[in-house]
Amino acid sequence: MLDPKQKAAAKQAPLALIIGCGGLGMGTARALGKHHPLLLVDIAADRLAAAVDNLRLEGYDASGQPCDITDPVQVGVLGQRLGQGAGVSVLAHIAAIGNIADDWRQMMVVDLIGPHLIADAVQPHMVHGGVAIFVGSLAGYLPPLDAKIEALLDAPLATGFLDEMAAVLGDAPRWVDTYAYAKLGVMRLAEKRAIAWGRNGVRALSLSPGLIDSPMARAQGATLPSHDGEEREVSRDEKAKEVPLGREGTMLEIISVLEFLASDGARFINGIDIVVDGGHRAYWRDRAVITR
Repeated sequence: MLDPKQKAAAKQAPLALIIGCGGLGMGTARALGKHHPLLLVDIAADRLAAAVDNLRLEGYDASGQPCDITDPVQVGVLGQRLGQGAGVSVLAHIAAIGNIADDWRQMMVVDLIGPHLIADAVQPHMVHGGVAIFVGSLAGYLPPLDAKIEALLDAPLATGFLDEMAAVLGDAPRWVDTYAYAKLGVMRLAEKRAIAWGRNGVRALSLSPGLIDSPMARAQGATLPSHDGEEREVSRDEKAKEVPLGREGTMLEIISVLEFLASDGARFINGIDIVVDGGHRAYWRDRAVITR
């Protein structure tokens, strides 16, 4: 947290831009706010205002920008605001929806098209030495290797993207499949941007949580799809038995890794996905659940 003199200096410092002010977003804001002034972005104006007020009360230099990340016009307004400041040192893109989506297209728009729109808007304002961290998911490792689908996921802003995905996934894919493909697309977005932005001294990477006890996870219910070849649901406790460490992770365990990735100590980590899952991916690979 910043004292008054530090706050005055921070007005001229590059921002930590937090997309999404849910549970993980707020934890991330508190971690990054120790080092940077904060700009929080969320679609819910009331929730955003409350989040900013709470952070300011705690002593952070924080402000907010209401924005629907799926609306190019609103994202453009965010970009204009960033252009009036000292730039962005850290982009932490956290906003996503799971099985609370009304339909699979809504999930794909929020979870994949949104991050692409944000990346395009923020890119001109990233400062040298900055980093963009896109939150993926262990689920992003579930889709089989398929060059055609991956090419689609790399260009979600193209006309007809959702219709082409419907042709691949069917008209009513399971939410877990949609989520997995969207998060694979986010992981690929980070990898592609690492190449393009690295020339300007800006890093890009993704961080993929595994089975985490979080507000979003709890909102999705007490069961998860099995990955044993059967179409069935299993309890979160049963799912946790797949994790070699034998438990769910905590949000703090995700936030601490994200804070490190945003620090100078990680300045040569670029273009990869960091999996924080207690060994769950290794378990899946050992049992040929995934091939990635």
